[in-house]
Amino acid sequence: MFLTFTLSLAMANGDHPSQVTDPKEFKILKEKSIDPKTGLPKTLDPNLFKGKAKQAYQIAQEIPEVLAKMPCFCECEAFGHENLLDCFVDRHGAG
Repeated sequence: MFLTFTLSLAMANGDHPSQVTDPKEFKILKEKSIDPKTGLPKTLDPNLFKGKAKQAYQIAQEIPEVLAKMPCFCECEAFGHENLLDCFVDRHGAG
């Protein structure tokens, strides 16, 4: 519950609002970011962000396997996202 709350706050109060909104473009980005060790997409570097967004990206980087199993409730499936981890592959998770 705390994890969802923290990540949701970062998404609402982020410093970097730009994101990939075209589903085809996101699919290409996601495929290029796959970590061969985990088979999951890599998140953006937390150091690109400040405050709560930085904290959320750090958490996402540490537990991608958990976020890959969690749904996202910000209606980002229109951008091609399939789970909460996808929000942290681009700048979507920051706002």
